[in-house]
Amino acid sequence: VASRIDYRQGDAMDLHLPDASVDVVSIAFGIRNVADPRRAIGEFARVLRPGGRVVILEFDTPRLAPVRWFNRFYSGWLMPRTATLISGDRSGAYRYLPRSVESFMSREEMIAAMRGAGFAEVSARPLSLGICTCYRAERGG
Repeated sequence: VASRIDYRQGDAMDLHLPDASVDVVSIAFGIRNVADPRRAIGEFARVLRPGGRVVILEFDTPRLAPVRWFNRFYSGWLMPRTATLISGDRSGAYRYLPRSVESFMSREEMIAAMRGAGFAEVSARPLSLGICTCYRAERGG
C-alpha cells in the first residue's frame, strides 16, 4: 500500500492539483492558521474524487466546564509563561496558540463550512476531552 501513496504538501488554499484527482486530503493543526479556512475547505472538495475523504484535526474549545477551565489555565497562562521563561523569547509567540484556538470557528461553524463546500457525511469527533476535534467527511458526487 505504501508504494501507492503519493504524499504532497502545499498551500491549502491553492493545491495546484487537477480537479477530482486525489482520494484523501488531510491537515492536522493547520486549518486554523490558514488565511481563509473556508476557501481551503472548498479547495479540498475541488481536488477530491467523488467518494474521497477529508480528515481535519484541529484544536477545539472543550465543552465540559472543568476541562475548559483547566485547558485555558494551562494553554493560556501556564504554558506561555513556562515557555517564555525557558526560551527567553518575550515576543509573545507563546500566546498565539490559545488566542488562535479561541478565535477560530466553532465546531458547528466548521461542520457548516464543510457541508457548504459540498461534503457529505460530515462528522466531528472530540478527542482528548474535547481539546481537539477530528472532522471527517466524504465528497459527494
